[in-house]
Amino acid sequence: MARRCCVIGAGVSGLAALKECLDSGLDPVCFEMDTDLGGVWNARDEPKNGFPFMYKSCVTNTSKTFTCFSDFPIPKDYPNFMRRYQFKAYLDSYADRFKLREYISFKTKIVGVQRSDDFLSSGRWKVTYKSMETGDVTEEMFDYVMICNGHYYEPMVPHFPGLEEFTGKTIHSHDYIDFHGYEGKKVLVVGFGNSAGDIACELSQHAEHVCISTRRGGYCIPRAGDYGVPFDYIALAGFTQYIPLSYLLPLLLKKINYRYDHTKYSIAPNAPFSLGTLIVNDDLPNRILIGAVSMKGGIKYFTKDGAVFEDDTKEVFEAVVFATGYNFSIPFLEDSVIKMDTHFPSLYEIVFPDELEPCTLAVIGLAQPMGPVIPVVELQSRWTCRVFRGYYQLPTVHERKKEIAKRKNVVRKLFYESPRHANKVSVLDYCDKIAGYIGCRPNLWKFFREDIKIWKLLVFGPANPARWRLQGPGKWDGAVEEIKSTEEKMLFPLRTRVAGIGERDGLYAAWTSVVNKLLAVMFIIVAVLLVFW
Repeated sequence: MARRCCVIGAGVSGLAALKECLDSGLDPVCFEMDTDLGGVWNARDEPKNGFPFMYKSCVTNTSKTFTCFSDFPIPKDYPNFMRRYQFKAYLDSYADRFKLREYISFKTKIVGVQRSDDFLSSGRWKVTYKSMETGDVTEEMFDYVMICNGHYYEPMVPHFPGLEEFTGKTIHSHDYIDFHGYEGKKVLVVGFGNSAGDIACELSQHAEHVCISTRRGGYCIPRAGDYGVPFDYIALAGFTQYIPLSYLLPLLLKKINYRYDHTKYSIAPNAPFSLGTLIVNDDLPNRILIGAVSMKGGIKYFTKDGAVFEDDTKEVFEAVVFATGYNFSIPFLEDSVIKMDTHFPSLYEIVFPDELEPCTLAVIGLAQPMGPVIPVVELQSRWTCRVFRGYYQLPTVHERKKEIAKRKNVVRKLFYESPRHANKVSVLDYCDKIAGYIGCRPNLWKFFREDIKIWKLLVFGPANPARWRLQGPGKWDGAVEEIKSTEEKMLFPLRTRVAGIGERDGLYAAWTSVVNKLLAVMFIIVAVLLVFW
Protein backbone atom coordinates (compact mmCIF):
# COMPACT_ATOMS: atom_id res chain seq x y z
CA MET A 1 0.00 0.00 0.00
CA ALA A 2 1.35 3.43 -1.01
CA ARG A 3 2.40 5.70 1.82
CA ARG A 4 0.31 8.86 2.26
CA CYS A 5 1.69 12.37 1.75
CA CYS A 6 -0.05 15.58 2.80
CA VAL A 7 0.64 18.45 0.37
CA ILE A 8 -0.35 21.86 1.75
CA GLY A 9 -1.21 24.44 -0.89
CA ALA A 10 -2.08 24.15 -4.60
CA GLY A 11 0.01 26.99 -5.97
CA VAL A 12 3.06 26.49 -8.17
CA SER A 13 4.97 24.66 -5.40
CA GLY A 14 2.01 22.50 -4.45
CA LEU A 15 1.35 21.44 -8.04
CA ALA A 16 5.00 20.46 -8.49
CA ALA A 17 4.94 18.50 -5.22
CA LEU A 18 1.67 16.77 -6.09
CA LYS A 19 2.91 15.67 -9.50
CA GLU A 20 6.21 14.38 -8.14
CA CYS A 21 4.42 12.44 -5.38
CA LEU A 22 2.39 10.66 -8.04
CA ASP A 23 5.49 9.98 -10.16
CA SER A 24 7.23 8.53 -7.09
CA GLY A 25 4.43 6.14 -6.17
CA LEU A 26 3.20 8.04 -3.11
CA ASP A 27 -0.48 8.56 -2.28
CA PRO A 28 -0.91 12.35 -2.02
CA VAL A 29 -3.73 14.55 -0.80
CA CYS A 30 -3.41 18.28 -1.48
CA PHE A 31 -5.26 20.74 0.77
CA GLU A 32 -6.08 24.17 -0.66
CA MET A 33 -8.01 26.97 1.10
CA ASP A 34 -9.09 28.63 -2.12
CA THR A 35 -11.72 27.56 -4.64
CA ASP A 36 -9.16 27.08 -7.41
CA LEU A 37 -5.50 26.24 -7.90
CA GLY A 38 -2.69 28.68 -8.68
CA GLY A 39 -1.96 30.35 -5.35
CA VAL A 40 -0.74 33.89 -5.93
CA TRP A 41 -1.49 33.43 -9.66
CA ASN A 42 -5.16 32.65 -9.06
CA ALA A 43 -6.46 35.55 -11.14
CA ARG A 44 -9.36 36.71 -8.97
CA ASP A 45 -10.73 40.23 -9.34
CA GLU A 46 -10.25 41.39 -5.75
CA PRO A 47 -7.97 40.47 -2.81
CA LYS A 48 -9.24 38.37 0.10
CA ASN A 49 -7.85 38.36 3.63
CA GLY A 50 -5.68 35.33 4.23
CA PHE A 51 -5.29 34.56 0.52
CA PRO A 52 -2.45 35.55 -1.83
CA PHE A 53 -3.28 38.10 -4.52
CA MET A 54 -1.55 39.57 -7.56
CA TYR A 55 -2.44 42.98 -9.03
CA LYS A 56 -4.13 42.93 -12.43
CA SER A 57 -1.24 44.34 -14.46
CA CYS A 58 1.31 41.83 -13.15
CA VAL A 59 3.63 40.24 -15.72
CA THR A 60 6.08 37.39 -15.12
CA ASN A 61 9.61 38.57 -14.34
CA THR A 62 11.34 35.70 -16.12
CA SER A 63 10.72 34.53 -19.67
CA LYS A 64 8.68 31.48 -20.64
CA THR A 65 11.84 29.47 -21.38
CA PHE A 66 12.56 29.35 -17.64
CA THR A 67 9.10 29.93 -16.17
CA CYS A 68 7.86 26.41 -16.80
CA PHE A 69 7.98 22.85 -15.50
CA SER A 70 10.87 20.90 -16.97
CA ASP A 71 8.73 18.21 -18.63
CA PHE A 72 5.82 20.47 -19.62
CA PRO A 73 7.11 23.43 -21.67
CA ILE A 74 4.99 26.48 -22.28
CA PRO A 75 3.43 26.50 -25.79
CA LYS A 76 5.40 28.37 -28.42
CA ASP A 77 2.53 30.75 -29.20
CA TYR A 78 2.58 32.15 -25.64
CA PRO A 79 4.36 35.51 -25.26
CA ASN A 80 7.84 35.42 -23.76
CA PHE A 81 6.62 37.24 -20.65
CA MET A 82 3.11 36.33 -19.54
CA ARG A 83 0.33 38.29 -17.92
CA ARG A 84 -1.24 36.72 -14.89
CA TYR A 85 -4.24 35.18 -16.68
CA GLN A 86 -1.94 33.58 -19.27
CA PHE A 87 0.27 32.03 -16.63
CA LYS A 88 -2.81 30.83 -14.74
CA ALA A 89 -4.00 29.14 -17.95
CA TYR A 90 -0.63 27.38 -18.18
CA LEU A 91 -0.96 26.11 -14.60
CA ASP A 92 -4.47 24.87 -15.38
CA SER A 93 -3.21 22.98 -18.41
CA TYR A 94 -0.42 21.43 -16.30
CA ALA A 95 -2.93 20.25 -13.69
CA ASP A 96 -5.19 18.84 -16.41
CA ARG A 97 -2.36 17.12 -18.28
CA PHE A 98 -1.22 15.20 -15.20
CA LYS A 99 -4.72 14.81 -13.70
CA LEU A 100 -3.84 16.66 -10.48
CA ARG A 101 -7.22 18.19 -9.65
CA GLU A 102 -8.69 14.90 -8.44
CA TYR A 103 -6.10 14.89 -5.63
CA ILE A 104 -6.86 18.44 -4.44
CA SER A 105 -9.31 19.15 -1.62
CA PHE A 106 -10.41 22.74 -2.25
CA LYS A 107 -11.89 25.10 0.36
CA THR A 108 -10.02 23.24 3.08
CA LYS A 109 -7.80 24.98 5.63
CA ILE A 110 -4.97 23.27 7.50
CA VAL A 111 -5.20 24.22 11.18
CA GLY A 112 -2.61 21.89 12.71
CA VAL A 113 0.37 19.71 11.79
CA GLN A 114 1.83 17.82 14.75
CA ARG A 115 4.10 14.85 15.23
CA SER A 116 2.25 11.66 16.09
CA ASP A 117 2.67 10.05 19.51
CA ASP A 118 4.87 7.35 17.97
CA PHE A 119 6.76 9.76 15.69
CA LEU A 120 10.25 8.52 16.60
CA SER A 121 9.41 5.06 15.30
CA SER A 122 6.84 5.87 12.59
CA GLY A 123 7.72 9.39 11.41
CA ARG A 124 4.00 10.04 10.96
CA TRP A 125 2.10 13.32 11.30
CA LYS A 126 -1.31 14.21 12.68
CA VAL A 127 -2.87 16.71 10.28
CA THR A 128 -5.94 18.68 11.33
CA TYR A 129 -7.98 20.47 8.70
CA LYS A 130 -11.20 22.47 8.53
CA SER A 131 -13.82 22.73 5.80
CA MET A 132 -14.23 26.38 4.76
CA GLU A 133 -17.85 25.63 3.83
CA THR A 134 -19.21 23.59 6.73
CA GLY A 135 -16.71 24.38 9.48
CA ASP A 136 -16.22 20.67 10.15
CA VAL A 137 -12.81 19.79 11.64
CA THR A 138 -11.11 16.49 10.74
CA GLU A 139 -7.90 14.75 11.86
CA GLU A 140 -5.95 12.36 9.66
CA MET A 141 -2.60 10.60 9.86
CA PHE A 142 -0.03 11.01 7.11
CA ASP A 143 3.37 9.42 6.57
CA TYR A 144 4.84 12.58 5.03
CA VAL A 145 4.11 16.31 4.83
CA MET A 146 5.15 18.78 2.12
CA ILE A 147 4.45 22.42 3.08
CA CYS A 148 3.88 24.39 -0.12
CA ASN A 149 1.68 27.27 1.00
CA GLY A 150 4.22 29.97 0.14
CA HIS A 151 4.74 33.26 1.94
CA TYR A 152 2.55 35.79 0.16
CA TYR A 153 -0.43 35.90 2.49
CA GLU A 154 0.77 37.66 5.68
CA PRO A 155 1.66 41.25 4.64
CA MET A 156 4.46 42.99 6.53
CA VAL A 157 4.26 46.72 7.27
CA PRO A 158 7.27 48.08 9.21
CA HIS A 159 6.66 50.49 12.07
CA PHE A 160 6.92 54.13 11.05
CA PRO A 161 6.60 56.97 13.59
CA GLY A 162 3.51 59.07 12.99
CA LEU A 163 1.82 56.65 10.60
CA GLU A 164 -1.28 56.56 12.77
CA GLU A 165 -1.62 60.35 12.29
CA PHE A 166 -1.57 60.17 8.49
CA THR A 167 -5.07 60.94 7.20
CA GLY A 168 -4.67 59.65 3.65
CA LYS A 169 -5.31 56.18 2.27
CA THR A 170 -2.85 53.41 3.22
CA ILE A 171 -2.75 49.87 1.83
CA HIS A 172 -0.27 47.03 1.43
CA SER A 173 0.62 45.94 -2.11
CA HIS A 174 -1.20 42.67 -1.30
CA ASP A 175 -4.45 44.66 -1.51
CA TYR A 176 -3.54 46.75 -4.56
CA ILE A 177 -5.74 45.94 -7.58
CA ASP A 178 -5.10 48.68 -10.15
CA PHE A 179 -4.82 52.46 -10.57
CA HIS A 180 -8.52 53.20 -10.04
CA GLY A 181 -9.03 55.48 -7.06
CA TYR A 182 -5.58 57.06 -7.35
CA GLU A 183 -6.24 59.32 -10.35
CA GLY A 184 -4.90 62.84 -9.84
CA LYS A 185 -3.43 62.06 -6.42
CA LYS A 186 0.05 62.32 -4.94
CA VAL A 187 1.09 58.79 -4.02
CA LEU A 188 3.99 57.34 -2.03
CA VAL A 189 5.13 53.77 -2.73
CA VAL A 190 7.29 52.35 0.07
CA GLY A 191 9.78 49.63 -0.88
CA PHE A 192 11.91 48.70 -3.87
CA GLY A 193 10.99 45.21 -4.97
CA ASN A 194 9.36 44.09 -8.20
CA SER A 195 5.88 44.95 -6.93
CA ALA A 196 6.95 48.43 -5.84
CA GLY A 197 8.39 49.20 -9.27
CA ASP A 198 5.38 47.84 -11.14
CA ILE A 199 2.83 49.63 -8.98
CA ALA A 200 4.70 52.95 -9.02
CA CYS A 201 4.98 52.91 -12.81
CA GLU A 202 1.32 52.03 -13.31
CA LEU A 203 0.14 54.69 -10.86
CA SER A 204 2.40 57.33 -12.41
CA GLN A 205 0.35 57.21 -15.62
CA HIS A 206 -2.78 58.29 -13.74
CA ALA A 207 -1.72 59.95 -10.46
CA GLU A 208 -0.51 63.56 -10.18
CA HIS A 209 2.89 62.32 -8.99
CA VAL A 210 4.46 59.21 -7.46
CA CYS A 211 7.43 58.95 -5.09
CA ILE A 212 9.26 55.72 -4.30
CA SER A 213 10.82 55.53 -0.83
CA THR A 214 13.77 53.14 -0.57
CA ARG A 215 16.36 53.01 2.18
CA ARG A 216 18.99 51.22 0.10
CA GLY A 217 18.09 51.56 -3.59
CA GLY A 218 18.94 48.97 -6.20
CA TYR A 219 19.15 48.25 -9.92
CA CYS A 220 16.56 47.78 -12.67
CA ILE A 221 16.81 45.06 -15.29
CA PRO A 222 14.60 45.44 -18.39
CA ARG A 223 12.86 42.36 -19.76
CA ALA A 224 14.28 43.01 -23.22
CA GLY A 225 18.05 42.61 -23.24
CA ASP A 226 20.55 43.18 -26.05
CA TYR A 227 18.95 43.15 -29.50
CA GLY A 228 15.56 42.52 -27.91
CA VAL A 229 16.37 39.04 -26.63
CA PRO A 230 14.88 38.31 -23.16
CA PHE A 231 17.41 39.43 -20.56
CA ASP A 232 17.54 36.05 -18.86
CA TYR A 233 18.84 34.38 -22.02
CA ILE A 234 22.19 35.95 -21.17
CA ALA A 235 21.89 36.21 -17.38
CA LEU A 236 21.00 32.50 -17.14
CA ALA A 237 23.27 31.13 -19.84
CA GLY A 238 24.76 27.81 -18.78
CA PHE A 239 28.37 29.00 -18.57
CA THR A 240 27.64 31.86 -16.15
CA GLN A 241 27.53 29.54 -13.15
CA TYR A 242 31.18 28.63 -13.72
CA ILE A 243 32.39 32.24 -13.46
CA PRO A 244 33.31 33.25 -9.88
CA LEU A 245 30.90 35.82 -8.49
CA SER A 246 33.72 38.27 -7.77
CA TYR A 247 34.41 38.40 -11.53
CA LEU A 248 30.81 38.18 -12.68
CA LEU A 249 29.40 41.03 -10.58
CA PRO A 250 31.51 43.83 -12.15
CA LEU A 251 30.49 42.59 -15.61
CA LEU A 252 26.84 42.58 -14.63
CA LEU A 253 27.09 46.05 -13.10
CA LYS A 254 28.61 47.45 -16.28
CA LYS A 255 25.89 45.79 -18.33
CA ILE A 256 23.10 47.07 -16.10
CA ASN A 257 24.43 50.64 -16.17
CA TYR A 258 24.99 50.61 -19.94
CA ARG A 259 21.37 51.56 -20.66
CA TYR A 260 21.35 54.34 -18.07
CA ASP A 261 23.43 55.35 -15.07
CA HIS A 262 21.50 54.34 -11.97
CA THR A 263 23.33 56.95 -9.88
CA LYS A 264 22.13 59.80 -12.10
CA TYR A 265 18.56 58.59 -11.65
CA SER A 266 18.95 58.33 -7.83
CA ILE A 267 18.23 54.60 -8.01
CA ALA A 268 21.66 53.09 -7.27
CA PRO A 269 22.12 51.48 -3.84
CA ASN A 270 24.17 53.07 -1.08
CA ALA A 271 26.23 49.89 -0.86
CA PRO A 272 28.40 47.66 -3.08
CA PHE A 273 26.66 46.13 -6.08
CA SER A 274 26.45 42.68 -4.50
CA LEU A 275 24.30 44.12 -1.74
CA GLY A 276 21.87 45.94 -3.99
CA THR A 277 18.35 44.91 -4.81
CA LEU A 278 17.74 43.79 -8.39
CA ILE A 279 14.27 44.31 -9.80
CA VAL A 280 12.81 43.57 -13.22
CA ASN A 281 11.23 46.72 -14.61
CA ASP A 282 10.91 48.14 -18.12
CA ASP A 283 9.42 51.56 -17.37
CA LEU A 284 10.91 53.10 -14.22
CA PRO A 285 13.80 55.03 -15.88
CA ASN A 286 11.41 56.54 -18.43
CA ARG A 287 8.89 57.52 -15.75
CA ILE A 288 11.68 59.22 -13.80
CA LEU A 289 12.95 60.91 -16.96
CA ILE A 290 9.60 62.58 -17.64
CA GLY A 291 9.12 63.57 -14.00
CA ALA A 292 6.21 61.26 -13.24
CA VAL A 293 8.18 59.35 -10.58
CA SER A 294 10.77 60.57 -8.07
CA MET A 295 13.12 58.49 -5.94
CA LYS A 296 13.36 59.29 -2.24
CA GLY A 297 15.31 57.85 0.68
CA GLY A 298 14.02 56.18 3.81
CA ILE A 299 11.11 57.61 5.78
CA LYS A 300 11.93 59.48 8.98
CA TYR A 301 8.32 59.88 10.08
CA PHE A 302 4.82 60.47 8.76
CA THR A 303 2.83 63.64 9.23
CA LYS A 304 -0.88 64.30 8.98
CA ASP A 305 -0.65 65.02 5.26
CA GLY A 306 2.58 63.40 4.12
CA ALA A 307 6.03 62.21 5.14
CA VAL A 308 9.44 63.53 6.15
CA PHE A 309 12.39 61.65 4.70
CA GLU A 310 15.85 60.91 6.08
CA ASP A 311 17.28 63.95 4.27
CA ASP A 312 14.69 66.09 6.15
CA THR A 313 12.74 66.91 2.99
CA LYS A 314 8.97 66.85 3.31
CA GLU A 315 6.44 65.73 0.70
CA VAL A 316 2.65 65.87 0.73
CA PHE A 317 0.80 62.64 -0.12
CA GLU A 318 -2.81 61.58 -0.34
CA ALA A 319 -2.15 57.83 -0.44
CA VAL A 320 0.58 55.37 0.56
CA VAL A 321 1.18 51.87 -0.84
CA PHE A 322 3.43 49.67 1.30
CA ALA A 323 5.24 47.24 -1.01
CA THR A 324 7.24 45.98 1.96
CA GLY A 325 6.99 42.23 1.56
CA TYR A 326 5.57 39.48 3.71
CA ASN A 327 6.27 37.75 7.01
CA PHE A 328 7.45 34.16 6.94
CA SER A 329 4.99 32.16 8.95
CA ILE A 330 3.76 28.57 9.19
CA PRO A 331 1.12 29.05 11.91
CA PHE A 332 -0.28 25.53 11.73
CA LEU A 333 3.05 23.74 12.28
CA GLU A 334 4.26 22.53 15.67
CA ASP A 335 6.57 25.28 16.95
CA SER A 336 9.71 23.27 17.63
CA VAL A 337 9.99 21.72 14.15
CA ILE A 338 11.46 24.78 12.40
CA LYS A 339 13.45 27.24 14.50
CA MET A 340 14.38 30.76 13.42
CA ASP A 341 17.77 32.48 13.75
CA THR A 342 16.79 36.12 13.16
CA HIS A 343 15.50 35.83 9.59
CA PHE A 344 17.01 32.42 8.81
CA PRO A 345 14.87 29.26 9.13
CA SER A 346 16.67 26.14 10.36
CA LEU A 347 16.21 24.29 7.07
CA TYR A 348 18.86 22.20 5.34
CA GLU A 349 19.09 23.46 1.74
CA ILE A 350 16.01 25.55 2.65
CA VAL A 351 13.93 22.36 2.51
CA PHE A 352 14.43 19.95 5.43
CA PRO A 353 14.35 20.84 9.18
CA ASP A 354 17.85 20.51 10.61
CA GLU A 355 17.02 18.50 13.74
CA LEU A 356 13.99 16.48 12.61
CA GLU A 357 14.54 12.71 12.82
CA PRO A 358 13.16 10.87 10.98
CA CYS A 359 12.94 13.69 8.44
CA THR A 360 9.48 13.16 7.00
CA LEU A 361 8.54 16.82 6.47
CA ALA A 362 9.77 19.28 3.85
CA VAL A 363 9.17 22.93 2.97
CA ILE A 364 8.87 23.55 -0.77
CA GLY A 365 9.17 27.02 -2.28
CA LEU A 366 10.71 29.01 0.57
CA ALA A 367 14.00 29.54 -1.28
CA GLN A 368 14.16 32.91 -3.07
CA PRO A 369 16.04 32.34 -6.33
CA MET A 370 17.67 35.15 -8.25
CA GLY A 371 15.77 33.97 -11.29
CA PRO A 372 12.82 31.68 -12.04
CA VAL A 373 10.96 29.91 -9.24
CA ILE A 374 9.46 26.88 -11.00
CA PRO A 375 12.75 25.01 -11.67
CA VAL A 376 13.64 25.42 -8.00
CA VAL A 377 10.37 24.13 -6.53
CA GLU A 378 10.22 21.29 -9.03
CA LEU A 379 13.71 20.06 -8.18
CA GLN A 380 13.01 20.47 -4.46
CA SER A 381 9.91 18.31 -4.91
CA ARG A 382 11.76 15.64 -6.89
CA TRP A 383 14.50 15.50 -4.26
CA THR A 384 12.03 15.41 -1.38
CA CYS A 385 10.12 12.49 -2.87
CA ARG A 386 13.35 10.54 -3.31
CA VAL A 387 14.20 11.20 0.34
CA PHE A 388 10.75 10.04 1.43
CA ARG A 389 11.02 6.88 -0.69
CA GLY A 390 14.43 6.08 0.78
CA TYR A 391 16.43 6.58 -2.42
CA TYR A 392 18.49 9.40 -0.89
CA GLN A 393 19.91 9.54 2.62
CA LEU A 394 20.05 13.00 4.19
CA PRO A 395 23.22 14.03 6.05
CA THR A 396 23.38 13.81 9.82
CA VAL A 397 21.92 16.55 12.00
CA HIS A 398 25.43 17.91 12.62
CA GLU A 399 26.19 18.09 8.90
CA ARG A 400 22.88 19.76 8.17
CA LYS A 401 23.59 22.43 10.77
CA LYS A 402 27.03 23.05 9.25
CA GLU A 403 25.50 23.61 5.82
CA ILE A 404 22.94 26.04 7.25
CA ALA A 405 25.68 28.01 9.05
CA LYS A 406 27.72 28.13 5.84
CA ARG A 407 24.75 29.45 3.86
CA LYS A 408 24.08 32.14 6.48
CA ASN A 409 27.65 33.39 6.16
CA VAL A 410 27.38 33.55 2.36
CA VAL A 411 24.08 35.45 2.49
CA ARG A 412 25.44 37.91 5.07
CA LYS A 413 28.44 38.65 2.86
CA LEU A 414 26.42 39.16 -0.31
CA PHE A 415 23.28 40.86 1.02
CA TYR A 416 22.11 42.94 3.93
CA GLU A 417 20.28 40.85 6.52
CA SER A 418 16.53 40.96 6.00
CA PRO A 419 13.60 38.57 5.50
CA ARG A 420 13.82 39.21 1.76
CA HIS A 421 17.42 38.06 1.46
CA ALA A 422 17.64 35.33 4.12
CA ASN A 423 16.67 32.62 1.63
CA LYS A 424 18.29 34.04 -1.50
CA VAL A 425 19.98 31.52 -3.80
CA SER A 426 21.79 31.69 -7.12
CA VAL A 427 19.28 29.83 -9.25
CA LEU A 428 21.62 27.79 -11.49
CA ASP A 429 24.04 26.90 -8.71
CA TYR A 430 21.21 25.88 -6.40
CA CYS A 431 19.33 23.89 -9.05
CA ASP A 432 22.46 22.04 -10.12
CA LYS A 433 23.23 21.24 -6.48
CA ILE A 434 19.77 19.77 -5.86
CA ALA A 435 19.91 18.00 -9.24
CA GLY A 436 23.17 16.43 -8.06
CA TYR A 437 21.37 15.00 -5.03
CA ILE A 438 18.69 13.58 -7.33
CA GLY A 439 21.15 12.24 -9.89
CA CYS A 440 19.80 14.29 -12.82
CA ARG A 441 22.48 16.95 -13.17
CA PRO A 442 23.57 16.94 -16.84
CA ASN A 443 26.96 15.35 -17.40
CA LEU A 444 28.66 17.89 -19.68
CA TRP A 445 31.58 15.59 -20.48
CA LYS A 446 29.14 12.90 -21.62
CA PHE A 447 27.37 15.28 -23.99
CA PHE A 448 30.68 16.74 -25.19
CA ARG A 449 31.66 13.24 -26.34
CA GLU A 450 28.27 12.05 -27.59
CA ASP A 451 26.27 15.08 -28.79
CA ILE A 452 28.29 18.22 -29.35
CA LYS A 453 25.21 20.23 -30.41
CA ILE A 454 23.45 19.61 -27.10
CA TRP A 455 26.71 20.32 -25.26
CA LYS A 456 26.96 23.73 -26.94
CA LEU A 457 23.36 24.52 -26.02
CA LEU A 458 23.91 23.42 -22.41
CA VAL A 459 27.05 25.55 -22.04
CA PHE A 460 26.38 28.61 -24.20
CA GLY A 461 22.61 28.63 -24.47
CA PRO A 462 19.96 29.62 -21.93
CA ALA A 463 19.59 27.09 -19.12
CA ASN A 464 16.29 25.54 -20.22
CA PRO A 465 14.87 23.55 -17.25
CA ALA A 466 14.64 20.51 -19.54
CA ARG A 467 18.40 20.15 -18.93
CA TRP A 468 17.48 18.45 -15.64
CA ARG A 469 15.39 15.86 -17.54
CA LEU A 470 18.15 14.66 -19.88
CA GLN A 471 19.34 11.82 -17.65
CA GLY A 472 18.89 10.14 -14.30
CA PRO A 473 15.66 9.67 -12.32
CA GLY A 474 12.73 11.44 -13.97
CA LYS A 475 14.33 11.44 -17.43
CA TRP A 476 12.00 12.84 -20.10
CA ASP A 477 12.25 11.67 -23.71
CA GLY A 478 11.29 15.11 -25.02
CA ALA A 479 14.10 16.95 -23.21
CA VAL A 480 16.59 16.97 -26.09
CA GLU A 481 14.08 18.32 -28.60
CA GLU A 482 12.86 20.92 -26.10
CA ILE A 483 16.39 22.26 -25.58
CA LYS A 484 17.04 22.35 -29.33
CA SER A 485 13.82 24.31 -29.96
CA THR A 486 14.44 26.95 -27.27
CA GLU A 487 15.36 29.77 -29.63
CA GLU A 488 12.58 28.98 -32.10
CA LYS A 489 9.97 29.08 -29.31
CA MET A 490 11.33 32.43 -28.13
CA LEU A 491 11.10 33.94 -31.63
CA PHE A 492 7.75 32.43 -32.67
CA PRO A 493 5.37 34.91 -30.91
CA LEU A 494 7.46 37.84 -32.18
CA ARG A 495 7.15 36.92 -35.87
CA THR A 496 3.79 38.49 -36.58
CA ARG A 497 4.78 40.05 -39.93
CA VAL A 498 7.47 39.73 -42.58
CA ALA A 499 10.09 42.20 -41.37
CA GLY A 500 13.14 43.66 -43.06
CA ILE A 501 16.61 42.29 -42.40
CA GLY A 502 18.53 44.16 -39.70
CA GLU A 503 22.26 44.71 -39.64
CA ARG A 504 22.66 42.06 -36.96
CA ASP A 505 21.49 39.35 -39.36
CA GLY A 506 23.76 37.60 -41.83
CA LEU A 507 27.54 37.90 -41.66
CA TYR A 508 27.53 40.43 -38.80
CA ALA A 509 25.50 38.10 -36.62
CA ALA A 510 27.72 35.15 -37.47
CA TRP A 511 30.91 36.96 -36.48
CA THR A 512 29.32 38.37 -33.34
CA SER A 513 28.24 34.89 -32.35
CA VAL A 514 31.73 33.49 -32.89
CA VAL A 515 33.38 36.25 -30.87
CA ASN A 516 30.88 35.87 -28.04
CA LYS A 517 31.44 32.14 -27.86
CA LEU A 518 35.21 32.53 -27.89
CA LEU A 519 34.97 35.00 -25.04
CA ALA A 520 32.70 32.61 -23.16
CA VAL A 521 35.21 29.78 -23.57
CA MET A 522 37.96 32.07 -22.28
CA PHE A 523 35.85 32.92 -19.23
CA ILE A 524 35.27 29.24 -18.49
CA ILE A 525 38.97 28.42 -18.80
CA VAL A 526 39.89 31.30 -16.49
CA ALA A 527 37.20 30.25 -14.02
CA VAL A 528 38.42 26.65 -13.95
CA LEU A 529 42.02 27.78 -13.43
CA LEU A 530 40.99 30.07 -10.59
CA VAL A 531 39.03 27.30 -8.90
CA PHE A 532 41.65 24.56 -9.20
CA TRP A 533 44.92 26.57 -9.22
